[in-house]
Amino acid sequence: MAAGSASRNYMGGVWLTHEKQKINAQVRRLPLSWQGRLKKALGAMSNALDVARWSEKVAKLTEAERGGISPDASDAEICRQAEITALDMVSRLRDVVGVWLVRRSEVVGHAAGMPVVRGWEDRGGLDPEFVEAMQALAVREILVARGLDDLWPGGTSSEKPDWKPGQRAAWIKRVQCVKFWRRVYRKLHARTVEAVATGIGLVRKTAGLYCSDDAVKRSGAQDVRNAAVMQSVYAVNEQGQAYALAELAAKGTANQEIRRVELLTRIAGFELIAKDCGHMAVMVTVTCPSRFHAATTRGDGRVVNNPKWAGLTARDGQDYLAKQWARCRAAAARAGLEWYGFRIAEPQHDGTPHWHCLLFFPHGADGVDALVLLQALVRKYFLFNDSPDEPGARKYRVDFELIDWSRGSAVGYVIKYISKNIDGHGVGLDLFGNDAVTSSQRVRAWAKTWRIRQFQQIGGAPVTIWRELRRVHPEALEAGPGLAVNPIAEAVDAVNPSAVQPGAQAVAWAEYTKRQGGHCVKRRALRVRLLRQDMGKTTRYGEKAAPVPVGVWTEGGVEYFRNHIHQMNPSAAPFERAWTLGIESERSQWLIGFTSKAQAMAVAPEVFERIGAAERTRIHVNNCTRAPSAAPSDFRRRVARIPKLGVFRTFDPAPGRSPGIQIQ
Repeated sequence: MAAGSASRNYMGGVWLTHEKQKINAQVRRLPLSWQGRLKKALGAMSNALDVARWSEKVAKLTEAERGGISPDASDAEICRQAEITALDMVSRLRDVVGVWLVRRSEVVGHAAGMPVVRGWEDRGGLDPEFVEAMQALAVREILVARGLDDLWPGGTSSEKPDWKPGQRAAWIKRVQCVKFWRRVYRKLHARTVEAVATGIGLVRKTAGLYCSDDAVKRSGAQDVRNAAVMQSVYAVNEQGQAYALAELAAKGTANQEIRRVELLTRIAGFELIAKDCGHMAVMVTVTCPSRFHAATTRGDGRVVNNPKWAGLTARDGQDYLAKQWARCRAAAARAGLEWYGFRIAEPQHDGTPHWHCLLFFPHGADGVDALVLLQALVRKYFLFNDSPDEPGARKYRVDFELIDWSRGSAVGYVIKYISKNIDGHGVGLDLFGNDAVTSSQRVRAWAKTWRIRQFQQIGGAPVTIWRELRRVHPEALEAGPGLAVNPIAEAVDAVNPSAVQPGAQAVAWAEYTKRQGGHCVKRRALRVRLLRQDMGKTTRYGEKAAPVPVGVWTEGGVEYFRNHIHQMNPSAAPFERAWTLGIESERSQWLIGFTSKAQAMAVAPEVFERIGAAERTRIHVNNCTRAPSAAPSDFRRRVARIPKLGVFRTFDPAPGRSPGIQIQ
C-alpha cells in the first residue's frame, strides 16, 4: 500500500510539474508586468484543481492575439498590424473575382451562366453588384478564419445579413481602411487584455484599483498623443482668428472642469424644479449580482477570488444594469410614476460597474405612495429577478437614501460622485484612502477601456438644444416675425441669464426646462427642437453623412388671417394655418491643418475670399428657403422667406384652397 501510494504521489507530482511547465510557456507571452505575479502564484499551487483553473484563465489570453497582435503589444505595433491587415484586404479583394472565375470554370465551364453586363461580353465584364457580392462573401470568410466574425454586419450567425442600401459597399471600403483596423485592434486588444488582467487578480484594491496598471498606462499614452496633436495643429476662421486645437477644446466640455460644472448646473436646476413643485428626491444605488464580481472581500478584510465569478467583464455588467433599468423604467411609466434626474456609473474596486441614480419624483396620488412604488419596482428588477437569496444580496445589491431638504441639497449628495469620476476636484481621499485626483485618472481609464458612459440625464429637456440656443444671436430674434408667443425667443432668454451671481446658471437650466414643456416632457412634445441640415456629404466609406445641427426650430398654434381669397369674397369663413419658425445659430467656418498660427493667418484671407466667406456677417442665419431635412414630413410646405435675414415661416393650406404666403 505504501509503495502504491508513493507511486501515485509520484505520478501526480510529475503531472503537476508538466502542467506548470505548459502554463509557464503561456505566461512568457504575457506582459512583463504580469509574469512575476503569475509565476509566484503558480509556484504556490499544490493541487490539480487550482492548476486547471489557472490554465483556463491564461488560455483566454489567445483572445488578445486575434488579428496577430501579442498581448504586450505597444500602440506602434498595433498601428503597424492595422496597416498590414488593410493592405492584405486590398490585395485579397482585388483578386477575389479572378479566383472565383477560375473555380467556376473548373466546375461548369468558362463563365457559364454568370451575370454579364451588356456590351462587355467580349471583355468578360461582370455585373458590379455581382462583384460586390463576391467581395462581401470573401470578407466574411476572411473574418471568420481570423476569429473576427463578430465584426460582420448582421451578426455571426447570419450567412446573408439584411444589408441596408449602400451598406455592403461601405463595409468593403471599411475593411480596406487602415483607420478602421486601427480602431478595431485598439479596442480588441485593450478589452481582452483587461479581461485577462481581471481574471488573474490584477484588478482589485490590493493590486490595480478599478482597472489594471497597464490600462492606466494605455489611457495616459493616448492622452499624451492626443494632446501633442492638439497642440501642434492650428485652425483659423473667416474672422481671422487662429487658435491651436487644444485652445478650442479647452473652451468646451472636453475641458474636465467645464464638464463638471455643467453637470452640477443641470443637477442644481433639477433640484430647483423639484423644490418648486414639491417633489421628493432619493438616491438609488444598484449593483450587479455576485457572478459579475471577480473578487470578494472577507469579513477579516482580505480580498480573495470570488468562486461565483462567471468570467464576465465590466462591459457585461454595464449591459446588465442598462437592461434592468429599461425594464424598470417601462414598468414605472405603466404605473404612472414619472421621475427625472441623473445616473452616474462608476466602478467598484474590481472594475464591476454600479450605478448611483439621483431621482426626483412627485408624491403619489389617489392613495399611492410614490416612494414605496419606486422602491418596489427597483427591488423587483435589480434584486428579486436575479439571485435574490445569495449572501449579502438584500444588503448590498439595492440601496435607497431619501434626501432631506432641511439637511442638505441634492447637489451635495452627488457632488463627490461627479468629481471623483471626472477630475477629483475637492474630494481629497476616495473610499479606499487614495488621492481622488489619481483615482479619477483610473476611473477615466476604466470608462475608456470598456466604453462605458459615466453620466446620463434622466428626463428633462435635451442639453444639445440648450447649447444650441446659447449660439443664437439676439439680432436674429429681432428680425423674426412679430409673434405674440415666440417659443424660441423665450427659450433664448431662459438660457442667457443676465445675473452673474452663483446659481444663475442653475436657475437658467430650470427655466429652460419649463419653457421646453416641463421636467418630464416627451421628445415629440418639445416646444423648441434642433434644426439640422443635410450638407450633401458622404463619409470616407461612401455612406451618407448625418445632417449637422445648424440652429433651432419650432412650430406652434394656428393663425387666423385674411388673404386674397377674403378680399374677393369677404363673407368667406376664416381658416386655420399652422406656422413653423426656424433660426440658424451663430457659427464660424474653420480651416484646420496648419502647423503654426502665422501660416494659418497668411492662408485664411485668400481661401475665405475665394469661397465667399470673408464677406459674411457674424449673424449666421438661414439665407435660403430650404426646409431642414430633420423636420417632419409636413415641413415640406410653401416657405415664406423673411427679407435679408433668413428667418422663415411656413403655412399649411386649408383643404381645397391655394396656399397663402405672408411676408412681414
